[in-house]
Amino acid sequence: MVIRTEQSETVHNHFCLKGRRQKMARFGYIEFYYSTKHTPVDKYKCDNANVLHLLKSMEAHGVETAAIDLGDNPDPFRQYHKASSGPASEYRPIFGEVRGSDYKEYFGKTIPALCCYPKKGDRAPVEVFPRMDKKLGRVMLIEEALENYLAELEGRIEATKN
Repeated sequence: MVIRTEQSETVHNHFCLKGRRQKMARFGYIEFYYSTKHTPVDKYKCDNANVLHLLKSMEAHGVETAAIDLGDNPDPFRQYHKASSGPASEYRPIFGEVRGSDYKEYFGKTIPALCCYPKKGDRAPVEVFPRMDKKLGRVMLIEEALENYLAELEGRIEATKN
């Protein structure tokens, strides 16, 4: 029998989080917001056609996906708000950091968004891409996130790269 005090619990949690690589959360539902009428900005480059292909691959592994074209949506506030305020702070996307423009101009348009949920119907995503990845020290883009998750689903070694 193991008895943990508050201090040993803190040390245990710190070791588990800091001492081991964590796999990405298992997502059961993924939404991709993009536009057929806008070109993604270079800073957050995204090949929408490749992402759509990767989403089909996810479906082959039992992950439900949706691709939502926001090209004609004048105000995607509901989707933007979910993506920017739903995830825990370490999994929040770059949308809160975009300065000098209105979210209506970029969310799902010039900056595509990938919202990942444990299951369809959940109120808010647990991870959103693109986002700053503190472990990598750089922005993790949508295609990289999907390729990593697909590798995890397929049990390939690349899934541990983060």
